[in-house]
Amino acid sequence: MFEIKYKVTIGDINYGGHMGNEVPLRLFHQVRIDFFNSLGSSELNLAENIGTIQIESFVKYKKESFLGDELIIKIVEVFIEKTSMKIEYEVMNQSKEIVVIGNTLLVGYDYGRKKISRIPLEFVEKIRLI
Repeated sequence: MFEIKYKVTIGDINYGGHMGNEVPLRLFHQVRIDFFNSLGSSELNLAENIGTIQIESFVKYKKESFLGDELIIKIVEVFIEKTSMKIEYEVMNQSKEIVVIGNTLLVGYDYGRKKISRIPLEFVEKIRLI
């Protein structure tokens, strides 16, 4: 559906010599930002001044990743409900081995009114076209 590349840096490495537990959430965030931007949207404004707030995340570690690894971070699926969207991710290394899978649950949010809101139809239509 959408992917970016990322090279593991020293800041991503923990005391065990591999990628730290927190890094996949940053990677998910970056690919999501780039994906929304590619659609002419953003996390603060999907459309109609409705943004998103992340309310849940899940990460499953499948394999270690090390300094210098070249990763492919993918959005593999987006499921949209009335006020929420679940985005599924996959991270692979340069050998095409899955390193991490996971998902995030976002809700539509009207930052001006400080209220949960519907995911805008304009955004839903953009996703359907992919």
